[in-house]
Amino acid sequence: MNDYKYYSDLDSHPFTGEYNVNFKARIAQNDHVKKFFDGTAGVEQVQNVTPGKIYEIYKVEGYGDVADFYFKDDVGKEQCLADFFFGEVCVE
Repeated sequence: MNDYKYYSDLDSHPFTGEYNVNFKARIAQNDHVKKFFDGTAGVEQVQNVTPGKIYEIYKVEGYGDVADFYFKDDVGKEQCLADFFFGEVCVE
């Protein structure tokens, strides 16, 4: 379960609880996520996280068919964001 792909489709295998993991994921840069970083009024803004940047995910907390990913943000503090903020890291 140390794989982003496993957590990107939780509809097929929902879970609750916490797992210690070790995988990389990239903050998405799509329109759905963009509003959390660009100052859009009425939307809680994410601080100290860079869209497009790859982060090391070390814990996943599941709530059924959604999950939160835990990682160290740009200033070294623990940050937790929902799985929809992330995308797969493609190796070229």
